[in-house]
Amino acid sequence: MEDIFSPDRRYKVSFGSYEVRMSHWIDQPYLIRVSDNVSLFNLNADVWSASNVRWLDDSTVELYMRKYPGLVACTLTLNALTNHASAVNQTASFAGAFSELKIWLLSL
Repeated sequence: MEDIFSPDRRYKVSFGSYEVRMSHWIDQPYLIRVSDNVSLFNLNADVWSASNVRWLDDSTVELYMRKYPGLVACTLTLNALTNHASAVNQTASFAGAFSELKIWLLSL
């Protein structure tokens, strides 16, 4: 997948894609601040894949995520400017800092 830039191009979502099984791909998203190429949020320790990404404003991105093999899914909202995140899935929700969101997601 190609990088998806915020409207003001200060942030982007990049992807690390890899094949887990024949024809089964994981597209792990990385929220990156463009000015210094710092990764603000990633889940590179697990098999979460983004299937839909859209910017809500200049610093807030919404990602629809699925955990391979697809039995768990949730929608993440990340504000790169404030380090605030929220998540909603079929049974639970979360709100807090990026680091706390990562812990919450890895526990699902």
